[in-house]
Amino acid sequence: MEPTREGKFIVLDGIDGCGKGTQTKLLSDFLIQKGYKVVNKHYPEYGQPIGDIINEWLHKKYDFNVESQVLLYFADFIKDKQLIGETVKNSGIMLADRYFTTTIVYQHLKGFPLENLIKLADLFELPKPDLSILIRISAETSLARKSKQKPDRLDRHEEDKKFQSSLAETFEKIAAQKALCDWEIVDGEQPIENVHQQIVEILHKKFKI
Repeated sequence: MEPTREGKFIVLDGIDGCGKGTQTKLLSDFLIQKGYKVVNKHYPEYGQPIGDIINEWLHKKYDFNVESQVLLYFADFIKDKQLIGETVKNSGIMLADRYFTTTIVYQHLKGFPLENLIKLADLFELPKPDLSILIRISAETSLARKSKQKPDRLDRHEEDKKFQSSLAETFEKIAAQKALCDWEIVDGEQPIENVHQQIVEILHKKFKI
């Protein structure tokens, strides 16, 4: 009789263009083939009310201060608290392309104190990931990839190479601190399949998946 599998909450993180969407899809397919029930989320969740407001802010339709940005992003996660908790409780894999691990990096870089972001996560009782995987790329790679993907509609973060460079450094700092959860880093400059294999090896090492 197969032992009961433990549910896990795994986040793929990194700067714009690091390949989170691609790697989330590959990882989801891999886990499903292994027999896991997988629930996927992408944040911000475009096509939903909160995600659409964030998207419009990113494309400069609105201008929100840092505190408002924090609350908008957090609202996007809060709406899924029950889904995340139930997925993990029922031995599923919750797989997220970004989460509040990402928000603490972005908003901390913009001047919001890290300890206050963590306090907010605790206040709202947001489920904490079992692991966040940082896909490491350079700001130069980020801009090149995003410019190729959507040359005429980069958002306020994607078009700013200096911001992406600082963002990459902040991600490294947060990952080194193991802020909010366990972190692992993979080399996102490698070919897609190589990056996927790095991620699979981490999950095998950490969770025997």
